[in-house]
Amino acid sequence: MISKSGVVIEVFGWKSKEAIENAHKNAAVQKMWAEYEQVCEYIPVGNLEEATTLFSEFSPLD
Repeated sequence: MISKSGVVIEVFGWKSKEAIENAHKNAAVQKMWAEYEQVCEYIPVGNLEEATTLFSEFSPLD
């Protein structure tokens, strides 16, 4: 999705808390996240204007 201000939003979920913890210990995942950080910035969705409403309206990303 994309916000009014042009921020691209990717939404995903974790299978479990254990999966999150394991990802932070996995070298391949850490390498992938490091590559992502070269081209994007991680921000809390709450920082986006749309998150201030009950039903956040984002546009589809084509």
